[in-house]
Amino acid sequence: MKNLKLTFTAAVLCASAAAFAQSVNTSPFTAGGRQVLNINSKPASVAGSMYTSESFLPGKISTDPSTLLLRYNAYSDYFEIDYPQEGTTRSLPKKEGVSVTFVSTGEEYQYVTYHKNRDEITGYLNVISAEPKVKIFKRERVYLQEGSKSENGYSLNKPSEYKRASDEFYIQINGGDIVYFSSKGSLAKLVPQKSKEVKEFISKNDIDLEKPEDLKKLGTFLSTQL
Repeated sequence: MKNLKLTFTAAVLCASAAAFAQSVNTSPFTAGGRQVLNINSKPASVAGSMYTSESFLPGKISTDPSTLLLRYNAYSDYFEIDYPQEGTTRSLPKKEGVSVTFVSTGEEYQYVTYHKNRDEITGYLNVISAEPKVKIFKRERVYLQEGSKSENGYSLNKPSEYKRASDEFYIQINGGDIVYFSSKGSLAKLVPQKSKEVKEFISKNDIDLEKPEDLKKLGTFLSTQL
Protein backbone atom coordinates (compact mmCIF):
# COMPACT_ATOMS: atom_id res chain seq x y z
CA MET A 1 0.00 0.00 0.00
CA LYS A 2 2.88 2.31 0.86
CA ASN A 3 4.49 1.67 -2.54
CA LEU A 4 1.16 2.34 -4.24
CA LYS A 5 0.87 5.71 -2.49
CA LEU A 6 4.42 6.63 -3.45
CA THR A 7 3.75 5.69 -7.06
CA PHE A 8 0.57 7.77 -7.12
CA THR A 9 2.32 10.76 -5.55
CA ALA A 10 5.17 10.56 -8.06
CA ALA A 11 2.71 10.42 -10.95
CA VAL A 12 0.92 13.53 -9.69
CA LEU A 13 4.19 15.41 -9.28
CA CYS A 14 5.32 14.45 -12.81
CA ALA A 15 2.02 15.58 -14.30
CA SER A 16 2.22 18.89 -12.45
CA ALA A 17 5.80 19.42 -13.58
CA ALA A 18 4.87 18.71 -17.20
CA ALA A 19 1.99 21.16 -17.06
CA PHE A 20 4.23 23.81 -15.51
CA ALA A 21 6.93 23.27 -18.13
CA GLN A 22 4.45 24.10 -20.89
CA SER A 23 2.96 27.13 -19.16
CA VAL A 24 3.66 30.77 -19.94
CA ASN A 25 3.81 33.22 -17.08
CA THR A 26 1.53 36.10 -18.08
CA SER A 27 2.37 38.38 -15.18
CA PRO A 28 3.11 41.89 -16.50
CA PHE A 29 6.58 43.40 -16.47
CA THR A 30 7.13 47.08 -17.18
CA ALA A 31 10.31 48.45 -18.72
CA GLY A 32 10.95 51.73 -20.47
CA GLY A 33 7.28 52.66 -20.40
CA ARG A 34 6.11 49.48 -22.14
CA GLN A 35 4.52 46.40 -20.66
CA VAL A 36 5.77 42.94 -21.62
CA LEU A 37 4.93 39.43 -20.44
CA ASN A 38 7.43 36.99 -19.03
CA ILE A 39 8.06 33.75 -20.93
CA ASN A 40 9.49 31.35 -18.39
CA SER A 41 9.84 28.18 -20.44
CA LYS A 42 9.67 26.64 -23.87
CA PRO A 43 6.78 24.41 -25.05
CA ALA A 44 7.11 20.65 -25.16
CA SER A 45 9.65 19.47 -27.71
CA VAL A 46 8.27 18.98 -31.21
CA ALA A 47 9.83 19.01 -34.67
CA GLY A 48 9.85 22.13 -36.84
CA SER A 49 9.67 25.75 -35.76
CA MET A 50 7.04 28.15 -34.46
CA TYR A 51 8.90 31.04 -36.10
CA THR A 52 9.23 32.46 -39.60
CA SER A 53 12.82 33.14 -38.52
CA GLU A 54 14.47 31.63 -35.45
CA SER A 55 16.85 34.57 -35.01
CA PHE A 56 16.17 37.56 -32.80
CA LEU A 57 16.78 40.69 -34.87
CA PRO A 58 17.01 44.39 -33.94
CA GLY A 59 13.64 46.04 -34.20
CA LYS A 60 11.50 48.89 -32.96
CA ILE A 61 8.01 49.03 -31.51
CA SER A 62 5.92 52.01 -32.64
CA THR A 63 5.21 52.99 -29.02
CA ASP A 64 8.87 52.92 -27.92
CA PRO A 65 11.96 54.64 -29.44
CA SER A 66 14.44 52.04 -28.14
CA THR A 67 15.81 49.19 -30.25
CA LEU A 68 15.03 45.66 -29.05
CA LEU A 69 15.83 42.11 -30.13
CA LEU A 70 12.62 40.70 -31.59
CA ARG A 71 11.24 37.70 -33.43
CA TYR A 72 7.75 36.77 -34.59
CA ASN A 73 6.06 33.65 -33.23
CA ALA A 74 3.81 32.73 -36.17
CA TYR A 75 2.22 29.85 -34.28
CA SER A 76 0.95 31.91 -31.33
CA ASP A 77 0.83 35.20 -33.26
CA TYR A 78 2.89 37.38 -30.94
CA PHE A 79 6.33 38.98 -30.79
CA GLU A 80 9.04 37.76 -28.44
CA ILE A 81 11.62 40.12 -26.96
CA ASP A 82 15.03 38.76 -26.00
CA TYR A 83 16.99 40.15 -23.06
CA PRO A 84 20.35 38.34 -23.39
CA GLN A 85 21.91 40.21 -20.46
CA GLU A 86 19.19 38.74 -18.23
CA GLY A 87 18.91 35.40 -19.98
CA THR A 88 15.14 35.89 -20.37
CA THR A 89 12.59 36.14 -23.16
CA ARG A 90 9.34 38.05 -22.85
CA SER A 91 6.33 38.53 -25.10
CA LEU A 92 4.96 41.85 -26.26
CA PRO A 93 1.29 42.27 -25.27
CA LYS A 94 -1.01 42.61 -28.23
CA LYS A 95 -2.48 46.05 -28.73
CA GLU A 96 -4.35 47.25 -31.80
CA GLY A 97 -2.57 49.95 -33.76
CA VAL A 98 0.88 48.97 -32.53
CA SER A 99 3.47 48.02 -35.16
CA VAL A 100 6.86 46.32 -35.06
CA THR A 101 9.57 47.18 -37.62
CA PHE A 102 12.84 45.31 -38.12
CA VAL A 103 15.73 47.74 -38.44
CA SER A 104 17.87 45.93 -41.02
CA THR A 105 15.11 45.12 -43.51
CA GLY A 106 12.41 47.70 -42.81
CA GLU A 107 9.94 44.82 -42.62
CA GLU A 108 6.86 45.95 -40.69
CA TYR A 109 4.14 44.05 -38.82
CA GLN A 110 0.94 45.76 -37.71
CA TYR A 111 -1.51 44.51 -35.11
CA VAL A 112 -4.87 45.05 -36.81
CA THR A 113 -8.39 43.70 -37.23
CA TYR A 114 -8.96 41.98 -40.55
CA HIS A 115 -11.65 39.92 -42.26
CA LYS A 116 -11.60 36.56 -44.00
CA ASN A 117 -14.94 35.59 -45.47
CA ARG A 118 -17.30 36.08 -42.50
CA ASP A 119 -14.64 35.86 -39.82
CA GLU A 120 -13.26 38.91 -38.04
CA ILE A 121 -9.73 38.34 -36.74
CA THR A 122 -7.32 40.50 -34.77
CA GLY A 123 -3.63 39.77 -35.13
CA TYR A 124 -0.33 40.67 -36.76
CA LEU A 125 -0.08 41.19 -40.50
CA ASN A 126 3.11 41.79 -42.44
CA VAL A 127 2.91 45.00 -44.51
CA ILE A 128 3.68 44.29 -48.17
CA SER A 129 2.67 47.59 -49.75
CA ALA A 130 1.70 50.87 -48.09
CA GLU A 131 0.49 53.29 -50.74
CA PRO A 132 -1.60 56.36 -49.84
CA LYS A 133 -4.89 54.73 -50.84
CA VAL A 134 -4.03 51.05 -50.77
CA LYS A 135 -2.34 48.77 -48.25
CA ILE A 136 -1.58 45.12 -48.93
CA PHE A 137 -0.74 42.70 -46.13
CA LYS A 138 0.53 39.17 -45.72
CA ARG A 139 -0.59 36.81 -42.98
CA GLU A 140 2.16 34.39 -41.93
CA ARG A 141 1.04 31.26 -40.10
CA VAL A 142 2.49 28.15 -38.52
CA TYR A 143 0.28 25.28 -37.38
CA LEU A 144 0.91 22.20 -35.26
CA GLN A 145 0.44 18.86 -36.99
CA GLU A 146 -0.27 16.32 -34.29
CA GLY A 147 1.91 13.22 -34.21
CA SER A 148 0.61 9.68 -34.60
CA LYS A 149 1.20 6.62 -32.47
CA SER A 150 2.49 3.29 -33.75
CA GLU A 151 -0.33 0.81 -34.29
CA ASN A 152 1.77 -2.37 -34.24
CA GLY A 153 4.34 -1.47 -31.61
CA TYR A 154 7.26 -2.02 -34.00
CA SER A 155 7.38 1.16 -36.09
CA LEU A 156 8.40 4.50 -34.58
CA ASN A 157 5.79 7.02 -33.57
CA LYS A 158 5.46 10.01 -35.86
CA PRO A 159 6.26 13.12 -33.74
CA SER A 160 4.19 16.27 -33.67
CA GLU A 161 5.58 18.96 -35.95
CA TYR A 162 5.23 22.69 -36.49
CA LYS A 163 4.59 23.40 -40.17
CA ARG A 164 4.42 26.61 -42.18
CA ALA A 165 1.00 27.22 -43.70
CA SER A 166 0.53 28.97 -47.01
CA ASP A 167 0.61 32.74 -46.69
CA GLU A 168 -2.67 34.64 -46.96
CA PHE A 169 -3.02 38.10 -48.45
CA TYR A 170 -5.27 41.00 -47.46
CA ILE A 171 -5.98 44.45 -48.81
CA GLN A 172 -7.25 47.73 -47.37
CA ILE A 173 -8.70 50.30 -49.76
CA ASN A 174 -9.16 53.96 -48.82
CA GLY A 175 -8.92 53.20 -45.11
CA GLY A 176 -11.75 50.65 -45.18
CA ASP A 177 -11.84 47.13 -43.79
CA ILE A 178 -8.82 44.90 -44.29
CA VAL A 179 -10.18 41.99 -46.33
CA TYR A 180 -8.90 38.70 -47.72
CA PHE A 181 -8.39 38.02 -51.43
CA SER A 182 -7.14 34.89 -53.14
CA SER A 183 -7.61 35.40 -56.87
CA LYS A 184 -7.77 37.98 -59.63
CA GLY A 185 -11.56 37.79 -59.57
CA SER A 186 -11.94 38.21 -55.81
CA LEU A 187 -9.58 41.18 -55.86
CA ALA A 188 -11.36 42.84 -58.80
CA LYS A 189 -14.68 42.61 -56.91
CA LEU A 190 -13.24 44.82 -54.20
CA VAL A 191 -12.82 47.68 -56.69
CA PRO A 192 -15.96 47.27 -58.84
CA GLN A 193 -15.52 50.68 -60.49
CA LYS A 194 -12.09 49.58 -61.77
CA SER A 195 -12.48 45.81 -61.97
CA LYS A 196 -11.75 45.67 -65.70
CA GLU A 197 -8.54 47.71 -65.34
CA VAL A 198 -7.40 45.58 -62.41
CA LYS A 199 -7.86 42.32 -64.31
CA GLU A 200 -6.08 43.71 -67.35
CA PHE A 201 -3.13 44.96 -65.28
CA ILE A 202 -2.73 41.59 -63.55
CA SER A 203 -2.88 39.70 -66.85
CA LYS A 204 -0.65 42.01 -68.90
CA ASN A 205 2.02 42.23 -66.20
CA ASP A 206 1.85 38.56 -65.26
CA ILE A 207 1.20 39.48 -61.61
CA ASP A 208 1.50 36.60 -59.17
CA LEU A 209 -0.84 37.29 -56.25
CA GLU A 210 1.38 35.26 -53.92
CA LYS A 211 4.61 37.15 -54.61
CA PRO A 212 5.30 40.24 -52.47
CA GLU A 213 7.29 41.90 -55.27
CA ASP A 214 4.34 41.63 -57.64
CA LEU A 215 1.88 42.76 -54.97
CA LYS A 216 3.94 45.91 -54.45
CA LYS A 217 3.52 46.69 -58.17
CA LEU A 218 -0.19 45.98 -57.87
CA GLY A 219 -0.50 48.27 -54.85
CA THR A 220 1.15 51.13 -56.73
CA PHE A 221 -1.15 50.62 -59.71
CA LEU A 222 -4.31 50.46 -57.61
CA SER A 223 -3.37 53.64 -55.78
CA THR A 224 -3.28 55.52 -59.09
CA GLN A 225 -6.70 54.18 -60.07
CA LEU A 226 -8.65 55.17 -56.94
